[in-house]
Amino acid sequence: MTLKVLVLCSLETGWDSVVSVAQQGAHIAAVIGLDHDSCDQDKVSGVFDVEKSCQKLGVSFIKVKDYSLRAREDKLAISAVSYDLIWVAGWQRLVPEWLIESARMGVLGVHGSPDGISGGRGRSPQNWALLLGCTRFDIALFLIRKGVDDGPVILERSFFYNESDDIRSSYYKASLLISEMVLEVLNHPGRLCSARPQSGDSFYFPQRLPDDGRVDWFQPVSVIARHCRALTRPYPGIRTKCNGIVLRVWQCQPFDDRMNGAVGQISTVFADGCFLVNCADGRLLVREWSSDDAQWEPFANMLLESVPFLDQLSRVVERHTEKFPDQPVSDRICRLVI
Repeated sequence: MTLKVLVLCSLETGWDSVVSVAQQGAHIAAVIGLDHDSCDQDKVSGVFDVEKSCQKLGVSFIKVKDYSLRAREDKLAISAVSYDLIWVAGWQRLVPEWLIESARMGVLGVHGSPDGISGGRGRSPQNWALLLGCTRFDIALFLIRKGVDDGPVILERSFFYNESDDIRSSYYKASLLISEMVLEVLNHPGRLCSARPQSGDSFYFPQRLPDDGRVDWFQPVSVIARHCRALTRPYPGIRTKCNGIVLRVWQCQPFDDRMNGAVGQISTVFADGCFLVNCADGRLLVREWSSDDAQWEPFANMLLESVPFLDQLSRVVERHTEKFPDQPVSDRICRLVI
């Protein structure tokens, strides 16, 4: 593999693929990343200390100031590197036009959704897939153009979800397929010339904010557990409140079909701090949680705040529609809010 690859990576979810490709002999010219210590975790979910990881891997690292890569200093630093191909491997911003034009052989992007690349463009498709209870995820390796995930497709792969998958295992599955596709392109550069244009209508998954993950205790226990798996680390977790104190749930599971009190009420607290919450069709076991107040502890009969899931979903759709009226929201989401 003689192609020199410039990698854009700020996220833990993309780094596994980079390591796999590098260990197979790819020539990584440099990795562009963020200053890990100054990043806001809520604004860049899953941000990763790429600089330290590059040192372990033995590849050059370029720390940029502007995530959008428009700062003059960043342009100068990147322009000093010699590369043939750019690979976007975990970067939550659009690649600027000047950088796209700088790559002699193009810019590799990866995107997928339960409905393929065109059926689920936009933000956090793997989170959405788990939130919505999808069983399959399709990934495409494509050439990045000026638009949003609309470039010609080079290769495609798929994986399936099981009931125990969370967002982390979803990223593990995706990383294996991504590294396979990138290696195939590096070993056979002719694949770049045979990329096929996308066709048909396009739909989008809207951006979610941390506050969009409030728990609706009136949902079935299986649905709440699914939402938790979709938004657990490295994401902000599902959230609830008790007397104004924010509680984040990181791990939970259906417990039984009994109810002991009002919906949203803690019915039992165990010696290790785990607790049961009444939901629409039974009790949910909260196995791992954290609180903004270090002194907060659960106790029986405590009532936790509930925010209707469909109200939250409607706000997400409205926010997207106002900002991007020309980007229709995925039918999977629209069917729920209509």
